[in-house]
Amino acid sequence: MDRRTLLKGLAGVGSLAATGGISMPALSQGAAARTLRFVPQANLANFDPIWGTQYVVRNAAVLVWDTLYGLDANLQPQRQMVASEEVSDDGLVWTFRLRPGLKFHDGEPVLSKDVVASLARWSARDPMGLMIKAIQNELTAVDDKTFKWALKQPYPKMLLALGKNSTPCAFIMPERLAQTDPFKQITDYIGSGPMKFETRNCTIANEMPVTSTAGRISRMRLQPASTTMR
Repeated sequence: MDRRTLLKGLAGVGSLAATGGISMPALSQGAAARTLRFVPQANLANFDPIWGTQYVVRNAAVLVWDTLYGLDANLQPQRQMVASEEVSDDGLVWTFRLRPGLKFHDGEPVLSKDVVASLARWSARDPMGLMIKAIQNELTAVDDKTFKWALKQPYPKMLLALGKNSTPCAFIMPERLAQTDPFKQITDYIGSGPMKFETRNCTIANEMPVTSTAGRISRMRLQPASTTMR
């Protein structure tokens, strides 16, 4: 195609758009549009980020669940749900304290018992979690905001394990969900992340509607990938 033909074609498309003959791209819909539609590379066939390790599951899960630590631009772990951590001089006991005010989307506070149950389920499936579990003495809740992980030998990569973004991530769930067998799927999707999962009229395989907990985006739908270009 030569330059003249291309310019004529673009001019025709512009005329059709101006007269309403074709839809404008989503980016040009303006501030009034309150729905963001995202098409992942694969269908979201399940929504348990511990049971399913596909990246499409991880990418959706980070909207709904949070982690104790996250990675910065230099891939260094930084606190997210954790307010502080201490490690004993011998490297055998890690003590963590949660930030105040953490809540799940159902209004319940995030407590140490939720974290302990979530980490126990995660460590049964994740390679780094399995390494920690192999040298674990105990993982216990000290009080509602403090939990302790005691080891038989030091594990210097503890914070990296808790904050890494490779699957499965150490997502924190309510205790009742985290007590699900790690080799079976959860059936409820309550987290404390930036988006709340909407269960009304939803089939995970077809769409995953979530609403912002901060009011920035009214609704996001994760629609399944399609082999048909439309």
